[in-house]
Amino acid sequence: MTDATRPTSNNSVFISYARADNEQPPDKKVEGWVSFFWNQLRFELTDRGAAEAKLWLDRYEIEPHEAFTPKIEQALKQAKLLLAILSRNWIQREWCQRELQLFFQLHAEDIERYIPVFKHPLARELLPSLMQNDNARTGYQFFEVESTGKTREFYWRGLKDETAYYDLVKTIAEAISNKLGIVRPAAMVPPVTATGQIVFIALAASDLRDARQRLVNDLVKNGIKVVPEADTSPDTAEAFVSMVKAGLSQAVFAVHLLGEKNGSTPEGATEPIVPLQLRLARAMPYHRILWVPRWHRTETGDKRNPVDVVTERFGELQQNEEIFGKEVTDLSQLLRERLKPASQAEERSSSAKFNLLLIAAAHPDDEELATELANAIQECNLNVQLFDPETYAELTTEASAVLIPWGMASQENLQALLTKLSPAPAKTVCLRLPGGNDAEKRRFFQKGIICRKIEALPDNAQKCRDLLESLEILPPHGNES
Repeated sequence: MTDATRPTSNNSVFISYARADNEQPPDKKVEGWVSFFWNQLRFELTDRGAAEAKLWLDRYEIEPHEAFTPKIEQALKQAKLLLAILSRNWIQREWCQRELQLFFQLHAEDIERYIPVFKHPLARELLPSLMQNDNARTGYQFFEVESTGKTREFYWRGLKDETAYYDLVKTIAEAISNKLGIVRPAAMVPPVTATGQIVFIALAASDLRDARQRLVNDLVKNGIKVVPEADTSPDTAEAFVSMVKAGLSQAVFAVHLLGEKNGSTPEGATEPIVPLQLRLARAMPYHRILWVPRWHRTETGDKRNPVDVVTERFGELQQNEEIFGKEVTDLSQLLRERLKPASQAEERSSSAKFNLLLIAAAHPDDEELATELANAIQECNLNVQLFDPETYAELTTEASAVLIPWGMASQENLQALLTKLSPAPAKTVCLRLPGGNDAEKRRFFQKGIICRKIEALPDNAQKCRDLLESLEILPPHGNES
């Protein structure tokens, strides 16, 4: 065992992994996944002035029939953190799960001591029970699930996405430093240009605490101030409410992370911290973003509509609220875009040909598409609204355009929606997506209605702008004047 892998009692991080995940490809001279990750994480910790953090990685072959070695047991006992590399191999290895179980037994007083790193996407029900309920984490994901459903891994037979991989490793290094209490010397902090903007990121329950920390780290790194600055809540209701109100009074808008848990209830309060913060924020006049993770599922395992998740637990959406259902990294990008200096945002949004983009669904099965499209287009700093028959009558149709993502709706459903939109806005576009009766869609024609076939909804701001430019909702790039 080298010095780099020898555990210490204060700053040791035990890495639990399946040995099959460290196999080298037979046709390429590249490191195994685990070894490459270990080396990159070691570099990032050293680079940020946290070289004293020790990454304990077992280098010996251990088979399931072997006795639980005293060396492993001692390392788990001395470790301050456990980092689990979760994969399809890890969940099948009894030995890996025994490491996790013993770590939790030895450190039962602090469930915040483990860091989940996902090599592959895994359904939550496949994870050990110790990693669910109060111990659940969204974790750090070394892959991206594209809109087509295909999984794009950052490291597969070598490094595939250098930027995404190294950014994530750096974020994990920061999380480890924070959890170990290692303060980075001020001289090593990279200079940033402050935006002068302050955003309120509500304290999260245990299932989304890691996600909040990742979000906060990324915003602070980009010169954006986050309140509350502390990541733990005061014990009493009076102190907690005072802290939240102070933060809300400084911020330009608020972000609430809504998972499966509502968090703890401060002494003297009548509700947990998650709904309590949202209630206090709803008394403020500015904008709120409600982030709902993608892993919300129904009893049958189907992905739940984020709108349903919010309305069932927190009531109907209120004015100035929007739901964001993508990954936390996408949320960070959205916030950084929104918090650019006002002059830049005004310059971008002033190029729109319409005062409002209305997003409508012709069938309940297409409502999730409508929500996804509305959230994506907002990244372009445009005025977007989901269709509501009760409020639509108040809009100025000449200054509005409507986009209809057409997935599972029938032509009859579409005609019914178009009737509700009468008088028609200045521009109405049906985005014909895969699904439903394709032959019926191909035959559809109605005067004044544009029908455009697309393979998938845009999943970032640039693709949104490209689509809107092609539909002449935005002018071509460079012709904003």
